[in-house]
Amino acid sequence: MHRFYNASAARLTAVLLTSGLLLVACSSPASSGQSSNGGQASSAGGSSSGPGASLAGGIDVQGSLVSSGIYDATWTWQAGNAADPGIGGITLNSDKGAVGNVQVLSDGSITFTSGASELSGNGSYAGTGAQVQLKDQVPCGFTLDNDVTGATDGAVLHLKGTLTIIGGTFNC
Repeated sequence: MHRFYNASAARLTAVLLTSGLLLVACSSPASSGQSSNGGQASSAGGSSSGPGASLAGGIDVQGSLVSSGIYDATWTWQAGNAADPGIGGITLNSDKGAVGNVQVLSDGSITFTSGASELSGNGSYAGTGAQVQLKDQVPCGFTLDNDVTGATDGAVLHLKGTLTIIGGTFNC
């Protein structure tokens, strides 16, 4: 029975649950909802729905990713999704209805996971070389034009685009 245990899937589940708990804990009605991006207005315009919309706790994720190769899709953040710098990652929705999570660390390492049926293996892909924007040593944004490789079968998925977290616990 132990041979069916998937450590990567278990880690993904733990990360997603932790991200959700952090997001709930960091989103309080007492929050001002203002972003800390140097006074620049969010392109989301304070809307409460749709891609890039501000979350009640003052978190906003701007931008999108496009995947190509084994899975062609456009990925965007939606209000209510996790948006934590680094290991928490950003939960994204594809234009095809799939959900995924992208983690980018300050060293440029990339982990992308998704349960999309078109993705092979366990849906976990890793790579390096992300261009990371740091604020107080926290990765608050990144630009990708990178291949990530499947953990179990070596399949290649290309990710391209920019995501920027504004606000939240880490004051991005």
